[in-house]
Amino acid sequence: MGAPIAEAAAHRNTIVRVYEDRVELVSGWLGERVETVRHRDIADVRVQGLVNCTLHIWSNSGRLYRLGRMALPDARAVKAAIERQKRRAASYE
Repeated sequence: MGAPIAEAAAHRNTIVRVYEDRVELVSGWLGERVETVRHRDIADVRVQGLVNCTLHIWSNSGRLYRLGRMALPDARAVKAAIERQKRRAASYE
């Protein structure tokens, strides 16, 4: 499984973890809900705001993951890691 490439915390006990092949969104008080999105299924990633940033992740299926109240360096690190892994996943196909 390995360690995550990037990891950040968002509002309402949500953790975003970027791995080599997927992005995990862990939420809930004890992390009981885990949603997994593969890199090739991500259409777009954007950061909005400067202080309490919002990270938007759009999937190819039309689902929007909106992760609010993130620190700007954390949001930028997650966005850069997702884009880097998307380029890497596209080169292997």
